[in-house]
Amino acid sequence: MRFLAAGLAGAVLVACAGLASAQQPGERSGKEVVDAQCSKCHRDGKGGAPKIGDRDAWIQRLKKGLDATVREAIRGHGGMPARGDKADLTDREVRNAILYMYYPGNAPK
Repeated sequence: MRFLAAGLAGAVLVACAGLASAQQPGERSGKEVVDAQCSKCHRDGKGGAPKIGDRDAWIQRLKKGLDATVREAIRGHGGMPARGDKADLTDREVRNAILYMYYPGNAPK
């Protein structure tokens, strides 16, 4: 289990690094999306939402892979509405927000 978590953590960090240069003009960063929308629930863990920066909680969500986790966030998951109730978020912005919440200190700003 510890090996799986370490491998997953490494894969997510690689994804974070890859997104730093991939942000498109006019696209909101993960931090911007989280500050404006996601933090409403993820700051305090409202309704069981994994808290921002709680990597252990995020690893549980990311076990299916980053792409599957992003798809769930886009479609809605549990009590979370689709796209975190902000319909104008792009798929990439949702992905950036998830990566930022997993590891705020290393995600693209």
